Amino acid sequence: MVNLEWTPRLDKAFRKLHAKATTTASPTLKLNEDETRTAEDVGALLESTEQPVCADLDLIKRVSGLLLKYSSSANSKQDIGDNGDNHVHDANGAFEDWIHVMIKGSSVYIPKSPPKERSPELEQIMEGIKAQIAEKEYQRMVSSIDPDAGSGSSIAGSIRQDVKEMKEIKAHAIGIINVLYTGAAVFTAVFMISGHFTEDLGKRVLLAFLAFVLIVACEAYLYSRHVSAANTPASRGRKKPKLPDDVVITTRSFVKDKSA
Repeated sequence: MVNLEWTPRLDKAFRKLHAKATTTASPTLKLNEDETRTAEDVGALLESTEQPVCADLDLIKRVSGLLLKYSSSANSKQDIGDNGDNHVHDANGAFEDWIHVMIKGSSVYIPKSPPKERSPELEQIMEGIKAQIAEKEYQRMVSSIDPDAGSGSSIAGSIRQDVKEMKEIKAHAIGIINVLYTGAAVFTAVFMISGHFTEDLGKRVLLAFLAFVLIVACEAYLYSRHVSAANTPASRGRKKPKLPDDVVITTRSFVKDKSA
C-alpha cells in the first residue's frame, strides 16, 4: 500500500466527491458496490476529527474514476449547443478530476518514526558512565595539587621553582658566554701567532677561523655533557658516602701545659 501526502488538490477533490455523493440523487446514475464503498471511505476520512495527512493511492484512483463518472453523467444531461459557458466550466472541472492532476505536487508519504525510549536499566548504566567520566576528570584536575598544602605553601613552591629556573637560565647563559670568549681568545691567538709564519692575511684569517670552530665545538660538546650529567636523576639524588657502622671515629684534643 502506497500513501501520498495530503495536498490542497486532494482535499478539494475528496470534498467535491463527498458533496456529490451526499447531494446527488439521480435514478440514471447508479453506483456499484466498489463506488459506494469509495464514497463511504471518503466520507469517513473527511469526517474524522483529525486533519488527514495522507491518502491511499488506490483510494485516490477510485475517487478519480468516480468523479469522472459524475462529470460524464452531468455532461450527458446538458444541452451543449444552448449553453457554451457551462460546457467550458464542466470541461475544466472534469480536467481536475483526472488522477495525474489530483496528485500533482504530492509525494510518497513516509511516516515519522516515533522516538526511541530508553529502558530504565540503560538510563542507570548511562548515568553510571557519566559519573565515572566526571570523577576521572576531577581526579585528573586535582592530581597535581597537594591536598595537605595550603595556598601559601603553593605560592612559595611556585616562587622557588621560578627562582630555580632563573638560576638554570643564568648558568646556561654564562656557559655560552664562556664558550664564545674562549673561541674569541683562540681566534685572536692563532691570528697573531700565524703572522710569524706567513704574511698572507687570508691564510691567517682562515687558520684563526678553523681554530675558533674547533675550540667552540669542543667546548660545546663538553658543556652539553656536563649539563646532561647534571640533570640526570642519579646525580641529583646522589648522597654523601657513609662510613660503615663498625667504624668508630675518636677525637683527641691536645692542651699545652702552662706549667712546663
